Amino acid sequence: MARFDYDPASFSKITYNIGGISVHVYNSDALIPYIEAFNKSSVHVDEIPINVNYLLHGRTRTYKDSEAIAYNILRQVEEKREHKDAVPLICVAFDLRNHGERTIDASKNDDWLRGNQTHAVDMLSTIMGNVQDLKVLIDFLPDYLNLESYLTNEFKSKNQHYNIKHRNIISGYSLGAHTVFRFANEYPDLVYAINPVIGCVDLSSLLINRLKQNDVSSTDYDKRWFYYSYDELKLSPGQETAQYPEHFHKVLSKQDESVWENFAMNSIKMHASFGQEDKLVPHKLSSVWCDSYLNTNGDTEVNVYEGVGHDVPEKMVEDFTTWLVKYI
Repeated sequence: MARFDYDPASFSKITYNIGGISVHVYNSDALIPYIEAFNKSSVHVDEIPINVNYLLHGRTRTYKDSEAIAYNILRQVEEKREHKDAVPLICVAFDLRNHGERTIDASKNDDWLRGNQTHAVDMLSTIMGNVQDLKVLIDFLPDYLNLESYLTNEFKSKNQHYNIKHRNIISGYSLGAHTVFRFANEYPDLVYAINPVIGCVDLSSLLINRLKQNDVSSTDYDKRWFYYSYDELKLSPGQETAQYPEHFHKVLSKQDESVWENFAMNSIKMHASFGQEDKLVPHKLSSVWCDSYLNTNGDTEVNVYEGVGHDVPEKMVEDFTTWLVKYI
């Protein structure tokens, strides 16, 4: 995946240290005049919405990849919006665990083929750590933005029950997309929309098929491996020892079952993108789940791009922003 081109002077960037994480926020200066305008309003206000798009990069990448996409999203949304006084959009990027400035051991981001025997455990523990990091950022970013400080005492006295509502849109790419599915399943009330790109909802099947080197066209590849007991996996002694422990299978299977059966499809809008030729994270593993989403939520769009592998071409971002402007 090539890093997108962008103009760093086109939108503001400010960096906060939130819970020990460098958090980069783009276009936040657009929030100030928007919030201050409510001071002049004579209409009673219960809710002041703002749009926050968190971007989670892929494995072996850094926040700089997310930053490039963030600038493109902001530019495209600005160009595509019909009403220039619409609710502002800001973007947020940060290094995921064991990536960028947070790297402790880069080899733990490798897969089995590159010699990392604990690839499955490393990947899931990183994903769930990212879920918790994102929860911290969503909880505390409002304190650093401190938008309430731009409202006058007169406004506050007239609108005592007002709320500045963060409409959280979570975008993720590859590893980041895996995290998006997990986060939305854990904290559905915090999510307005999700934008998973070349990700997978069924990590058990992704990892077991990868470990067993099952062909995508085989009947084994169509199995929902999270419904199988550990014995039914028929792993070799070596695979059981380090690559796919029994306890790990129980933990991941429980998560996958929850994502498959209990995901809040009704309340969370989704724009998902996959590559038809993706061999690393095949769309096939998520297609049935996505079809169910399309049948459940009318604000959903799923695109599978012909001729695209495990990559994020510009068209994926362009289609996302075209969809996004309809809902923000």
